[in-house]
Amino acid sequence: MEHPVREIAGVIKQLTTGSPTEQEDVLNTYFLPGVSLEHPICRVPSIPPDLFPYSLLGIDSRWLMLCIYRWYRTISPHVDIGIDSAIFDQRSGQLFVDIHQTLSFWFIPFHKARVNLVTVLLLQQGSAPAAHNSTALSGTGHERSRYYIAAQKDYYSFKEFATFAFPVLGPLIMMLIQLYSAMVCVLGSILLFPLYLLLNSGTPPLKQHSQ
Repeated sequence: MEHPVREIAGVIKQLTTGSPTEQEDVLNTYFLPGVSLEHPICRVPSIPPDLFPYSLLGIDSRWLMLCIYRWYRTISPHVDIGIDSAIFDQRSGQLFVDIHQTLSFWFIPFHKARVNLVTVLLLQQGSAPAAHNSTALSGTGHERSRYYIAAQKDYYSFKEFATFAFPVLGPLIMMLIQLYSAMVCVLGSILLFPLYLLLNSGTPPLKQHSQ
């Protein structure tokens, strides 16, 4: 990517809603072979293509990510996804992407799960990564330096994760857990109020800064 903020929406949409060929090409084009993935329910460590014994099988972490995204499209062939915002911190090389998506699981008729998440992409600037049987990177060998994705981390709130991991009942279960936790906090603060005062008696007041 030459302009990560402008281009990331197209990359994500091709990866999650494109054809099988587009899905593979976008991974080979924008993701490094040793890319890592962290998700609440799955993880792919960084496996470079020359790491033994995976190199004997032609396996790297980018190929494993392709398998995961294929499975993602297998359980939810129809995905409606949108990018709400994207911010690139050039000093840290991190691209923060606010995403909403609606998943339709074929094995749960008439149900759609809308979830929000924040994806943090670690970008590295350099020459084009090697592709696995892809023509997406064919060129003269004089490609300019671009940004490539070296790591992906997906962050969900507990409620969004429950919606994603446990369709239909997930949101209800999460709401009951949240209400129960709130009740425990309130009762604990009332019953242990003397302990609260004791533990916080030596806390100095914060100085207010004049505007």
